[in-house]
This record gives sequence, C-alpha cells and structure tokens, in this order.
Amino acid sequence: MSTPVSTLPEEFLPRDTADVVRTVRDSRKSTKPLIIRGGERPDEELAPPEQGAVLSMRRMNRVQVVDADARTVRVQAGARLSDIDRTLGAHGLGLPIVGDHRDITAGGFAAVGGLSTASHRYGMFSDNVVELEYVDQDGRFGTCGRNHHTERFHRILGGGGRTGIITALTLEVRETDKDRTWLTTDAHRFLDFDTFVEQAFKEIQSPGESMLQVGRWVDTAPLKVSRPVGTGHVQLGTVRFGQWSSLYPTQPNLSLRARREVGARARKSLGAIASSASGRAGMPVRNAAAGALMFAPKVLTLRDAEYLADTVISSSERGPAYRISVFAPLSTYPRVFHGLHDLFSGHRERTGCFTVISALTYGVRSRYLRELDNEDHGFITFTCRLRPAALPSELLRDIVSGIDEICRTERARRYDPTD
Repeated sequence: MSTPVSTLPEEFLPRDTADVVRTVRDSRKSTKPLIIRGGERPDEELAPPEQGAVLSMRRMNRVQVVDADARTVRVQAGARLSDIDRTLGAHGLGLPIVGDHRDITAGGFAAVGGLSTASHRYGMFSDNVVELEYVDQDGRFGTCGRNHHTERFHRILGGGGRTGIITALTLEVRETDKDRTWLTTDAHRFLDFDTFVEQAFKEIQSPGESMLQVGRWVDTAPLKVSRPVGTGHVQLGTVRFGQWSSLYPTQPNLSLRARREVGARARKSLGAIASSASGRAGMPVRNAAAGALMFAPKVLTLRDAEYLADTVISSSERGPAYRISVFAPLSTYPRVFHGLHDLFSGHRERTGCFTVISALTYGVRSRYLRELDNEDHGFITFTCRLRPAALPSELLRDIVSGIDEICRTERARRYDPTD
C-alpha cells in the first residue's frame, strides 16, 4: 500500500493513480472497509480505526495542465477548488462552480454533483467535468468522459465514491478575473413566507444577467426567557424573515473599493469571533455571523461572494440539526417549497422537536437534470435545529415518509452530498 502516516497507521496517502490502484487491491485482503477521504485529514470522529483504513487524497493535489486555448484544466482529485481557481487566475481563467468553503476538493465535489449560487448559469460542478480517471472497487484503472463510456461517466459523477474513486479530472473553465469582477447586490426582504417563495420562483425562472443568486428564509420557534425575578418564564414571539439576493456586475470606483475593504474586514473579524464563541454565551455572536449571510454586502468581488459563507458562518451552525435538500422541477417548485415548510413547521408545532427552521434556495440549470426531467430546477435546502433531546426514531420515520411523499407527488429529487 501507499506509505502510512506514522501517527495514523490506518491512513494511506497516495500521490498518483498507480498508488490508488495498489492501495485498493491490497485492501481487498482485509476484512475492514477502505474509507475514501478528500482533502481533509481524518480524525477519530471521521474514521475510528475500528471502522476501517482511510485512503486520503490530500497529497494528490496538483494542478497538472492548464489549457488556456481549450479553456480546460486537468487536476488531481485532491486539489482544492480554491487552489485551482488561484492557479487559473494567473491565466485569466476561473472555475464556473466552486463550493462555499475553501477546503472542497475537485474529486469530492464531482462525486456529489456539486452546487453553488452560480448554478442557475453553469449547472452543477459535475456538468463542467469533461472527462475523468478513476479506480473501481477491484482496483482497476479506467477513464470515461462526455464522449466515451458516457454511462459510466454519469454513474461515477454524483456517485459519492460508490461506483469508483475519482483520481483525476479535466474541467471546463471560463474567462474571468474573480478579483476584479465587481458585483452589486439587489436584495429583496420579506416577512411573509408565501411572498418570499413567490419572489424566489420568479427570480429562478428569469435570472436575467445575475451572476449569482440565493434566497434565505429563517423561521424561529417562540422563545422562552426566564423572568428576572421569580421562577416563571416570558414567551417571546416567533421571528420570520427572508431575503432574496441577485448579484449583478458593476463598475468599481474608489467608494465601492473602500466599502468592500471595510466589509471584508468586518466579516472576517466576525467569523473569527464566531469560531471561538461556544456554549450559550456565544450564541448571540454565532447568530450574528449567520445574519451576516442573510444581509449580503451591497458590493463585493466575485471571489468574495463565492466564499462569503466560508468567511462568516462556518462555525455559527453548531449543534444538532436535521437537513434535507431537493431538486424541485420548476413546474412544481412552489408546491415542493410550501410542502416541506408546512411539514417541518407542523412537526415543530405538534412535537416541539425543532427550534429554528431555515431554508436556502437558488436555481439549477443542469444538463444532467434536464436529461432526466426535461426542465430546469430549483434547489431547496431546509435546516431544522433540533431540541436538546434526540429526534425519536418513530418521529424521524414520520418526517422521512412525509418528505418522500412530497418528492414522489411533485417529481422532486432528493440530494444528499454526504450519502
């Protein structure tokens, strides 16, 4: 096998595809499964030694060939998208789709499809893959692409590593300067969920010249607060608000540059504080970091916008939560959105299992999804914060059954990047 790390004897670090082939073949002699990781370093929570050996792609991280004429780049699977984008920037190029934090790897993103707030223009990350190299479960090397072994190509893309380990990819890129492409935010704010969904549907249907788009909705449960005197409680009302943001190109000037610099420093500071804030005392800071996403800056660069979530909110989403993501065909998008919201709100009202219910949405114009449904889609993610008590299994089954019924009736497709 590849050389293990001394402190993690069950971790293997291939440097090329041949190393992956040897590691997979040797692992078949073991009764333990081989767990595939992208660029992150495994720890005890991710991969306890008793669960199996880990094959980490973090040393297969090279940007191998940039073809400016063909507008493609060939990379190893462990290369981080942020590093690929920086390399492409020297050639006046950039990736159409990147994840919302800087540690996402090319192979890992392709293996789950990959989405971003630019998906209404460029589809999924996997739509921008031209061809790839892979190693199957038996340790056999192969290649596939848009024009050869296309069935296998589609099976591996979005397959979560179950149908083959991606070792290298050739990606489509576009001509852009993300550090000098300035965007201005056209924001619409809402206190009514129906109006929010109506606006989101309208913007997804007709995005115009927007480069990025995203809608966010937050719906909190009534909050009980202890009285200053006595043992009783005061119950505060719910908080319900949303924002739709469409980001358009704009021309920079000195004032815009100054506002961008001040805003960027403030967001980074808030993110750093939120990262160190813990417990109940740190909740206001983490909530403030989450709010920074809701109220997007008026002006920022394309690169700032792509990694806005990574800058301010990574550590603010602590605590147990139930998440569900779906692709809703535009013909049923409003019904899917309303159905999921009613499902989670109803369970919160009846059982108190959830506190904050939040949603994120934007458009997806994917060639792959169009082949399946012959129409474009809206992407919808719900995140439901759990009460301290664990979600009972019978209640979870009821929730899952409700989600499956909505998807079946409205032809929506579940999306699970961790599956």
